[in-house]
Amino acid sequence: MKGLFSCFLGLLVASLAAGQSRNPSTDTSKISACSVAGTVVKLAGSVPVKSATVRLQSVDDETRTISGVTDVSGRFEIKGIDPGRYRLRVIRDGFVTQEYGQRIPSDPGTVLSLSSGQNLKDLLFRLVPSAIISGRIQDEDSNPLPWVRVSALREAYMRGRRRLVTEVTVVTNDLGEYRLFGLRPGRYFISATYSPGQRLDPSDDQGSSADAGKSGYVPTYYPGSPDPAKAVAIPVKTGEEISSMDLLLEPATVYSIRGRASILGLRRSSDGVILMLEPRSTGLAWSTAPRQSLVNKPDGSFEIADVLPGSYTLVATWFDAGRRYQARQTVDIAGGDADAIQLTLTTGWYVAGQLVWDPPKPTLERNLLQVMARSTDTGAPHVARVPVAANGTFSLLELPEGTYQLTTVGQTQDCYLKSIRFAGMEVSDDEFNVIRGTQATLEVTISSRGARVQGTVSDSDGLPAAGVWVALVPDGAHRNEYRRFKQTTTDQAGHFDIHGIAPGDYKLYSWEQVEPNAWEDPDFLKAFEAKAQTVSLEESDAKSVDLVAIRSASTEQQKQ
Repeated sequence: MKGLFSCFLGLLVASLAAGQSRNPSTDTSKISACSVAGTVVKLAGSVPVKSATVRLQSVDDETRTISGVTDVSGRFEIKGIDPGRYRLRVIRDGFVTQEYGQRIPSDPGTVLSLSSGQNLKDLLFRLVPSAIISGRIQDEDSNPLPWVRVSALREAYMRGRRRLVTEVTVVTNDLGEYRLFGLRPGRYFISATYSPGQRLDPSDDQGSSADAGKSGYVPTYYPGSPDPAKAVAIPVKTGEEISSMDLLLEPATVYSIRGRASILGLRRSSDGVILMLEPRSTGLAWSTAPRQSLVNKPDGSFEIADVLPGSYTLVATWFDAGRRYQARQTVDIAGGDADAIQLTLTTGWYVAGQLVWDPPKPTLERNLLQVMARSTDTGAPHVARVPVAANGTFSLLELPEGTYQLTTVGQTQDCYLKSIRFAGMEVSDDEFNVIRGTQATLEVTISSRGARVQGTVSDSDGLPAAGVWVALVPDGAHRNEYRRFKQTTTDQAGHFDIHGIAPGDYKLYSWEQVEPNAWEDPDFLKAFEAKAQTVSLEESDAKSVDLVAIRSASTEQQKQ
């Protein structure tokens, strides 16, 4: 025993000596490192949640993530964290993923700012159980339908329009049963698409062969209509299990689109071409995802079956050795099949560009400045991202025909996109059109004299509103220029800071609860314009504005 004690004492002395010999000025890791600790419990009863993943992700470098796991008492502690801004999430099967600062699952959460050496303790996460929607899918004879893809869809806003986005998708079993699990609280629309013998890969959706005017199954929305505008929303509460959401798929009069796809200038098989069919004008309150299929015949022939009457855009895409080939064509279905469709896929067009700084000295956040063009008129957008040379030139290669939105990446937060000119004309709505055979040049001007607005948001009780959205909305004359929209979330003290704002007149909004990007919809804003703060900005302005968060908008208000 005495020998063991002597050994331990020797190690202790050596450790102390090593610690005393360190140079404090060169070893600051233990001083600057931060830590986060807390507890994860169930909302009901505060029962500890074991084996929950606690994930800390850097806001400034999304590739940097640190994780921990809760113990039997629901406790977690993450050490050795570099100072900075983070998002803290807790993930556990059977529960809705929760982010630090969220009061309800649809809140944006709060960015966690850790200063040097800060040890944040006693964080408490109350996880809410996820919800379930279940039911059966039957045919017109009340027989169960297996292989039906059933999706839970949520409303989302994109560039001022509502659209349905998929939250969860499952396939019915041999009894026609489905079970959509892991749902957060909210309003859902249920869709069902019959794909006999198919699995979840959307590119496998070939449909079945159909004669002209034949009855066939088409995507159907609960409670039983192929028109998304007639779909009924299902409100889902925390941890709720809603059963018996049954759907009857009845045959409708459908048609086929037949044709052949070929690759211009290549003497080879056209199999592997991806086809996307999307309605051109539905008159719906929202848009829906396009239907996908795959050309799998060596001669390039294809058939898209079970198509309802209407006007569509058919887009064909093919990739080879990093090159993208595309073709598109309008197809109208009215009382008959569309036959002999010829799709000749070609590479895209070359668009040269010149970037100019105003003032001339460039201001970069990283060493590399990039220009990004993203198509906005197809369900599967094409994205081109290219570097800008030292002399300001850039080249967008092989852009398919279509409408594109242009943005720049790499400038500092104080910069803003001042102007875009395409083919010598000012682009006022963020978008430019690439037309086959037309040679045109892009001229992009970036200013480093962006304005800045900061302030605080308080709730109706005068307390700091943490983790709420703050939206800066341009005036009516620039409402279609989406690059002018700015948004951020408040930190734990209710503070917000928005940089890189173009000169002009704006309104500032903040809501206790709101769907992301809802403020891009003019119809949504009508009910709240009187509660906004107006701010006028010149270049390099810096203003402070304090806001009171608008109470959550009801469903009826959001639809006004």
